Amino acid sequence: MAVLYYSKVNVNSNIHEIDDENNTIKSIMDRLYTTIDDKKEFIKTEERTFFNENGEPKTVIKKEVYNFSQIEKVETENEKYITGWLVKRSPVFAEEFDLQKRVSKKVVRENDSISTMFYFDLQSEIVSFYSRLKFGHKQFTEAFECLLDTFSEDVGFKVILIKNPFSLKEIFNMLHKVNKIEATLIPPNAANREALKKLFKKENEQLELANVTKRTIFLETHIKNDKGMNIESPLIKETLEISEAYMEFGYSSVELEGVTKDGNRYKYISDKDSTYHTGIPDAVKEDRENLIEYVQKGIKRLLAKFTVEKLKFGENITTENNNTNKEEKK
Repeated sequence: MAVLYYSKVNVNSNIHEIDDENNTIKSIMDRLYTTIDDKKEFIKTEERTFFNENGEPKTVIKKEVYNFSQIEKVETENEKYITGWLVKRSPVFAEEFDLQKRVSKKVVRENDSISTMFYFDLQSEIVSFYSRLKFGHKQFTEAFECLLDTFSEDVGFKVILIKNPFSLKEIFNMLHKVNKIEATLIPPNAANREALKKLFKKENEQLELANVTKRTIFLETHIKNDKGMNIESPLIKETLEISEAYMEFGYSSVELEGVTKDGNRYKYISDKDSTYHTGIPDAVKEDRENLIEYVQKGIKRLLAKFTVEKLKFGENITTENNNTNKEEKK
């Protein structure tokens, strides 16, 4: 199962001019839709030193080249998006075996490449992608941002991974069944102890009395169990409530494993996967139609959550700075 990440594309320059009728967010996205192609490249350079076969140091300029590939654009009455691959090309220092001398020698492959497919929704300004070995989500986000800048002469962009807006209980309810919960609790420091004592006095007193510095709660039911865990049971409710309370102060990590309503395995680790993500089977992640289907479901779920939060709190909650444009326009 591959992980699909989601990032928000924010306009990061000329913010005070966004209200201009010729320079709205929509018009900026429309220009990106028109200009994005597979020709322009972003080049990142960095000095690297390595030792050759004689043990002598050699300094080279490592160059990473990023570009889009196999671009397809779709615009209908209800949707507007771009799909394709983001390609990273760079020299790779490796070894090659000499069949005649029967020894390995160091070589440089100058144009080694790795790519990952993406879906860029220009209406919600969300881009989704899966990470690859040696091409992780942080590197993709940086490269996508820099590439967008090359396609716009007067506007700069900031691309930020979207944090997971769902509570543990909401994640639990989104799954068809959960077969594993592992929660690690760490007693809080003095500054936050009082706040947590009000919520879980008994829990904290037990940890303090036992002089325990870490407690792990492990609950599991067999993956073949049709029902999975019962979220309404006192044991599960208490575990989730305690975990969320401790998590708020940074003293808890939680791991969930289960199966989605689509029948796919799902794993959530709070301290590692604080970003919003969904899953896609490895077998279909490079099939454009399948990726579009999985990503669109993930975006709809995310936007539905934002709509609920907006109605509930009177504000739009996305990434940690997704309100930057609106705030700086005022």
